[in-house]
Amino acid sequence: MELASESPVLWAFYVRIVVMNKLYQKTKAWVEKIYFNADHLIRTAYWIRELTPKPSEALLIAALTHDIERVFKEGRKPSVSKMRKWDDQKENQWHSERSAKFVKDFLKKENTKTDLIEEVLRLINHHEEGGWDEADLLRDADSLSFLEINVPFFISRIPKELSKKEVKEKFNYMFMRIGSKKAREIAKPFYKKAMFDLNKVEG
Repeated sequence: MELASESPVLWAFYVRIVVMNKLYQKTKAWVEKIYFNADHLIRTAYWIRELTPKPSEALLIAALTHDIERVFKEGRKPSVSKMRKWDDQKENQWHSERSAKFVKDFLKKENTKTDLIEEVLRLINHHEEGGWDEADLLRDADSLSFLEINVPFFISRIPKELSKKEVKEKFNYMFMRIGSKKAREIAKPFYKKAMFDLNKVEG
């Protein structure tokens, strides 16, 4: 209360931070409960904070949830072609929009403000390609987290689910789509290790 009497503006800022942190923690708990690869999403949010000093609430929530559709198996479709194309815009958009749908349902249940929901969904819908500063940050943080966390999982899928060539193309795609110089410098050691580990695999 002393804070409120001293500065209503400061009090309003404090309340906003508390509310923001509460939604972030609820979203994180939801992701950890239902998603087998929660570490990737949590680290995406971590890299957002490393890449920008003051990330928006929408950007952090989008980082935590951008791949969540992979949890919901019913209605998921197989890859369009036998030889996967990781930069297939149509398939990437399908994945993004499907994640946005489940995130929208979750945020509505949490009584999240409409404008915040809309911004989270807008970011999720563009997390593969970017398009403006925040969407580019999300794309780059996603790539960083992928190269840090997901490499062993993808290598383990050779040769039953993916060919060595497909996995190599995936690693290349995730590295090459990074736009910012800072993110690419951080990603280089992860990428080099990914390619080193992949080259040890027969096939």
